[in-house]
Amino acid sequence: MPLLTYKKITDKMKTINKISLLIFISLLALASCKNADEIKKRELAKRQANQIAQITPVEKPANLGEINKIDANEFEKIIQDKNVQLVDVRTPEEYAEGHIKGAVNINFKKRTFPDYINVIDKDKPVAVYCRSANRSGKAALIMQSEGFKKIYDLDGGIKAWKTASKELSTEDNKNNQKVQKLIEEKKEQLKGEPVVGKNHQVGVTDFEKLVKEGKVTLVDVRTPKEYAQGHIDGAINVDWKNRHFADNITKVVGNDKPAAIYCRSGNRATRAMYAMDALGYNEIYNLEHGIKSWKAENKPLKTLEVKGDIHHLDVENFNNAIQGQVGKLIDIRTPKEYEAYHIPGAINIDYKKDNFKEEMEKLGKDVPVLIYCRSGGRSGRATKLLDKEGFKVYNLNKGILKWKEKGMPVEGKNTKAHDGGEEGC
Repeated sequence: MPLLTYKKITDKMKTINKISLLIFISLLALASCKNADEIKKRELAKRQANQIAQITPVEKPANLGEINKIDANEFEKIIQDKNVQLVDVRTPEEYAEGHIKGAVNINFKKRTFPDYINVIDKDKPVAVYCRSANRSGKAALIMQSEGFKKIYDLDGGIKAWKTASKELSTEDNKNNQKVQKLIEEKKEQLKGEPVVGKNHQVGVTDFEKLVKEGKVTLVDVRTPKEYAQGHIDGAINVDWKNRHFADNITKVVGNDKPAAIYCRSGNRATRAMYAMDALGYNEIYNLEHGIKSWKAENKPLKTLEVKGDIHHLDVENFNNAIQGQVGKLIDIRTPKEYEAYHIPGAINIDYKKDNFKEEMEKLGKDVPVLIYCRSGGRSGRATKLLDKEGFKVYNLNKGILKWKEKGMPVEGKNTKAHDGGEEGC
């Protein structure tokens, strides 16, 4: 076999080097593609983690009594019927200041409400009211859960009654005196028992076990501010005090597994438990004595901290600032953009208007402001302006587009809109 010449050897080496280089480039490109895929996968996982999971809808049981929300004129006609029991669910102090004549008083704010309401005849119609229809709406759900057949709820509460120029009384009446005496005599025997689902009052040990096993949906029914200051890790926050509690809880908590709920001391959660029964939840565990008992046994709590530069907050930390109620939430886009969709709870002050600074001044500088626009341009400029004026500003970096991209909630007339914002932001 003839020996290879120097030139042939050199050419051979060059060919090998070219092939090696091509292989290297191909491998590098493949690795880059894999890395890009991994980044995409991680980003998708993050988005999915921020979105509300698909849940089994809650279906209201068909065997429950009916609730009728009626206006002041209809309510006045209904209570003329002697068979209708009239119940004021406000506090005794509110009741004493002025109530509808003939009403009995059972305080909804007490955890004993689901028990004490049983002093009323369940087979007779009940007309219930409070100050503005918030408490009475929830009271009606509890009564429905307890087996009351027909409930009339005064729409707008005592405020609507006053607006309609209806009469009020400050005198105690025989009906109320009789009810208060019965409650005092029978309070040990009065025990609320829901007609649907199962509910359980459980201690810290059992509650912690349920949470750790992951077999429940954990719900904190305190206010967003309380939740931000310290909650059990993994809990969803649905504020019991919010008048839309029934709608809100069914949007984020399904019936695919039992719910485990808690509040501060067990008061709110006890009433929420009965309301959830009426809404159709199959099984509910309530932490007895609430977060107070959890703290007493030195169990861990998680806080919502706002980390990073407050002038350039990412979605997670901006949401923490909202949940912690650190300031007033302002959408500085145009009214048209705001109407299409906005972050729940936000008010609209248009940055493009000449009076923007004056409108912001009306809010006062004693409380911080949380601002956002479409993609961060306007809010970045507004942050600089407001900062100079003495405001403490929390700004959502990359705006509501990034908020929506992360699957965070919005409300408005066109929440499905992708990018209908104004130019220049």
